[in-house]
Amino acid sequence: MLAVLVVLAMAGGGQAASRTAVAGVSAEARGSSSGPPVVLPTIDCAALAGQDLSGTPGAPAVIGSATATTSPDGWAACEVKGTAAPQIQFDVLLPTETWRQRYLQTGCGAFCGSVDIYADATAGCVPLTRGDFAIATGNGGHVGVSGFDGTFGADPQLRVDFGYRSDHVVALVAKRLIALYYGQGPRYSYFDGCSQGGHEGMTEAQRYPRDFDGIIAGAPASLLTSLIVWSAGWHATANTDAQGRPILTAAKLPALHAAVMRECDARDGLADGQIDDPRACSFDPRILRCATGTDSADCLTDAQIGAVRKLYDGPRDERGRRMYPGGEPVGSEANWARWVTPTATGAPAVAEGNATNALKYLAYPSARPSATLHDLHYDSATFREIHRQAGVYDASDPDLTAFRAAGGKLLLWHGWADQAISPYGTIAYYHALTERMGGTDATQRFARLFMLPGVAHCGDGQGPDAIDALTPTLAWVENGVAPDRLVATKRQDDTVVRTRPIYPYPTVARYDGSGSTDDAANFAPTPPPTRYEDDIPWLGSFRSGYEQTCGWHDGRWSCTPAQRPS
Repeated sequence: MLAVLVVLAMAGGGQAASRTAVAGVSAEARGSSSGPPVVLPTIDCAALAGQDLSGTPGAPAVIGSATATTSPDGWAACEVKGTAAPQIQFDVLLPTETWRQRYLQTGCGAFCGSVDIYADATAGCVPLTRGDFAIATGNGGHVGVSGFDGTFGADPQLRVDFGYRSDHVVALVAKRLIALYYGQGPRYSYFDGCSQGGHEGMTEAQRYPRDFDGIIAGAPASLLTSLIVWSAGWHATANTDAQGRPILTAAKLPALHAAVMRECDARDGLADGQIDDPRACSFDPRILRCATGTDSADCLTDAQIGAVRKLYDGPRDERGRRMYPGGEPVGSEANWARWVTPTATGAPAVAEGNATNALKYLAYPSARPSATLHDLHYDSATFREIHRQAGVYDASDPDLTAFRAAGGKLLLWHGWADQAISPYGTIAYYHALTERMGGTDATQRFARLFMLPGVAHCGDGQGPDAIDALTPTLAWVENGVAPDRLVATKRQDDTVVRTRPIYPYPTVARYDGSGSTDDAANFAPTPPPTRYEDDIPWLGSFRSGYEQTCGWHDGRWSCTPAQRPS
């Protein structure tokens, strides 16, 4: 797993746990050398339930409950649940004996709609498991019945809350609660999320640069408008025949992936079951073409070959121009089941439901509940029409001047075998960021990208996928030590079978020629053998000034250009 799931086990009762240090005073004996000193609550947990947060500027909130609880890691906490207008539900976990003045907010996934505290990319993070952080999360601004339930998009305010507002509101409310409970606010604030959670982190850096000191954004859905319409729609339509049936099935994926690995695995100098950079291999699926009149799990029909080529290429308009900066990376095929193809047991592909919900409720200025993928035209005129929503949804502004000036640190990461969000989009954004912020050296002082070979969407896949990005982010923010590498771990049945170092992009790991290739200690950083063009041409762009701020004014809904953060 790439994350620590904090599932709250209710301990009962409404009183704060017994204190072993003076309330509101740091407890130096609690190991402050490994972080800021512990600060204890100044009031009982139950007292938070009666607090009036309705006057919080920009985030009027109501507390629903405040109860004592114990985390799975064994630290006592006060759990506070509530709602900020209109539908932003939040859950805040306040340690009662171990808080080290740190705040961590976690993102949600898909279209959100529920409240789950889930910290991505924190495998083995001791400060997290020992209870250093007050932790909070939200539901993305609305209540949903499933991960890709887009019906909230019928309400323009809920679109705004999902697009950019809800995480800022949760941060305001959570910090208010922290100050009430401990008598002081957090010294350091962090955000961690993947996929939609990664998009939320990027939105915070771009729109609200002072909310967080350190942001971890994994596989960010930053180009959200194009992702949920053009990329997801292409995944579905490229693999659907005229009768609405899937062209490529899950049964064909093992042979396809095996052929890719035979062709591409050793291109990076090491045949190890993972591809360091998919761009190094131009794989032609035609080598698996079935003999005339035959079909089996070990070969591809002409229709399937065509579908695979389309999936690798990504969506294009009537003139052949990209509508999203990238398609499926070579080497991701083993991860396509459930996302691109139905599962072996017949569960439908996620991409179809994702894109269909987007078309019905999010893609156009007003909801179109009868829309289907048959109504989606891959042309530039439709792209421009749908792209008007980017001002609400997207987080593609490369100008992080305000975030950098505030001392913010950004750690981006993405799996090279991500089947749901193409890694090429993240690389293209990072290139634009580097160009805008003064080059590689200047950018890496506050923002770094880590690419994980063989890793699928937010984890899993064939490569080492468990990383701790939070601990190095703490060192970066609190001690000024920038992360020069992450160590990724692969486990099978709770046994570590491989570790690999991951270096800031574009630096890659190379085997030093001695010892096990499954041991990170036997690899060293080196420049990439080939420097690929990261500036990927597509119909959209990475620019400033596209953002909008929307709301009700004198009974009318209107959107205006967002003010630049300072």
